[in-house]
Amino acid sequence: MKIDKGSFINDFIDKNLRQYSIPVYQRNYEWSAEQCEKLFEDILQAHKLDRYHFTGSVVYELLKTENKIDYYVIIDGQQRLTTIYILLKALIDVAETDKDKDILLSLMFNQDKFKKYNIDDSSKLKLKPIKSDNQQLMLLMENHADKMDKSSGIYQNYDLFCKLIRKALVDNPDLSIERIYDGIEHLTCATIKLEEEEKGKEQEIFERINSTGVPLSLADKIRNFVLMTEVDQDRLYEDYWLQIEQMLSKEQMSAFFLDYLNMKIDGFAREKDAYENFKSLFHSNHYTNESMLSELKHYAEQYHIFCYGYEDLGSEINCALDGLRKLNQTTVYLFLFHVFDDYEADKIDKPELAKVLHLLLNYSIRRLICEVGSNSLRGLYKTLYSRVFNREENKLYYYDAIVSFLLQLTSKDAIPTDDDFVLALKERNLYRKNALCKFLLVAIENQGKEKVETSAPTIEHIMPQNKNLSKNWQTMLGNNWEYVHDRYLHTLGNLTLTAYNAELGDKPFDEKKEKLQTPDTPTHFTILYKDVLDQDVWNESKIQARAARLSNIILSLFPIVAPETKIDFSDPRYHEYKVADPRNATYKLVNYYELLGERVNVDSFAGMVRSVAVNLYDYDSRIIERMAKNNEVFNGWQNPVFSYDENAVKGAHEFRKGSGIYISTGYSAYDCICFIRELLRCYNLDLEEDFVYSARSSKRNDEEV
Repeated sequence: MKIDKGSFINDFIDKNLRQYSIPVYQRNYEWSAEQCEKLFEDILQAHKLDRYHFTGSVVYELLKTENKIDYYVIIDGQQRLTTIYILLKALIDVAETDKDKDILLSLMFNQDKFKKYNIDDSSKLKLKPIKSDNQQLMLLMENHADKMDKSSGIYQNYDLFCKLIRKALVDNPDLSIERIYDGIEHLTCATIKLEEEEKGKEQEIFERINSTGVPLSLADKIRNFVLMTEVDQDRLYEDYWLQIEQMLSKEQMSAFFLDYLNMKIDGFAREKDAYENFKSLFHSNHYTNESMLSELKHYAEQYHIFCYGYEDLGSEINCALDGLRKLNQTTVYLFLFHVFDDYEADKIDKPELAKVLHLLLNYSIRRLICEVGSNSLRGLYKTLYSRVFNREENKLYYYDAIVSFLLQLTSKDAIPTDDDFVLALKERNLYRKNALCKFLLVAIENQGKEKVETSAPTIEHIMPQNKNLSKNWQTMLGNNWEYVHDRYLHTLGNLTLTAYNAELGDKPFDEKKEKLQTPDTPTHFTILYKDVLDQDVWNESKIQARAARLSNIILSLFPIVAPETKIDFSDPRYHEYKVADPRNATYKLVNYYELLGERVNVDSFAGMVRSVAVNLYDYDSRIIERMAKNNEVFNGWQNPVFSYDENAVKGAHEFRKGSGIYISTGYSAYDCICFIRELLRCYNLDLEEDFVYSARSSKRNDEEV
């Protein structure tokens, strides 16, 4: 690798018979307006002070030579190089003299004065971005800006540079096109040309570069990894990556890759470690670039369905998927990848898939209404498939197996009962769960009849929100009106939908009723208004009665359908225990634990301690890092339990490779449970809800581990 000080103009753009291609593994052009404005300011300052300005590195290698034209690929620096190219085009179009225009144009195109090199449309321009950007750049360079995509980064920044140049020329009469160009000539970079022996090491080199440009997203890094080292990268880009980008938005890409990784690997992938997780997955499972891209495309197709639906699946399936999206229950996608694989493999049909999706939607609604903490959901859905279908024959009773499992859970992830669900619907603050509240009110109104358009209407409180209720409302609510207002204001019985939210406000009940039943109401609700419009007063008993009616409707709309064939997941030898009483661990053999919904199989209490510590470290490394740094000691313990000093802890064991942290070992089963209990407290987790372990009796004495 040869590193030199270089100039964007002299060493790249001004060289004749060269073309710099942006390979398909690079991201699209995406410099922001702020970055362009900063670059332009730096250029003006560089000219004014006659001082060179360093802008980062450009890594490139020779691809081929044809007709005496050298074709290079840009491995790093494409964003800056493309931006300078766009800026030069803006200078050309703002310039008023033919002399300035001709000088700048000669920079941007390969020259063939004597027709010796067969320069054609594909090789005349010195810069060739990736496909979508290249189309926009060609239109710009051929003076067809009117035909460009106005939302593209190339057009947006070209337009911005034109404005910046004109303003700078007006603000400073001494400035000229020539002097702005002089500032561009002062832009320097580290030029890194890869030598022949470094071919094939582009990915390794790319990852070592400390780029000053736009930080790479997880999707950027993965694209670079699976395309950069492949000789057939153009075909792979067209057949796989481009289709993934067309299926998912830029914002969805990172979420997709995180979900994909969390489905595939043990433990959890966090965004900061996800790229390393991806590379480890790739190498340990012996993927090829194409096999990995094929798998990613397959799951991206499913993810697209999760995000947008798919008409061919029918209304029942799409309705359930739409509900999960509206309630932001995207954690379920970890489980749905497996379910859709089974559907595509004809292991289940559409009706069975619809039943499973509605079960997951109804389960999600119950958890939300009953305010079951969501911190265990990711762990639950990550391991749910393997736990339910640990026996292949369970797939013969697909829905029944899933619902049987959820009904048999003893942790907080168990399905809330009908009684708990209805009670929570009647009494909990539903209004603060705005998306869920509107979703349920819409479902009530749209049941069993032609669907009413409900996107525009908003949630309305029948009894007004204003704490300073009018005398009219105070009288209607009774002597304890303050209690009634505080107790029932945001509950189901007092909420409805209306198109008149801003107008109804604090009006008396009679006026509200009159407005709600006005014939010209844009969206006329019937089921929601049924026991409002026929009331003379609105008070505690009326709100309670309406809540009872509406909660029963919701229960009927979102039921948990019992399994026709119950699948038993219990093992009579094992029982689940909490950590509150460590004595339960003595004379026991452990086989698994559940932490925040994720089940992990273990074969010893010592192994369970280390596994729990690793999972909590992955969940939030800062707490254990703090404990290790300070050599913290649990209450009643003599030695630190974590330390960066191997000699500071008992039976030191590096619990997480690469962390540099040692965990103490050599405890009895009783002490292992004490260890886990104290560690859970350090993480502010619920000892009753967030952790449980399974064990059976053993004839052996207290296990020394």
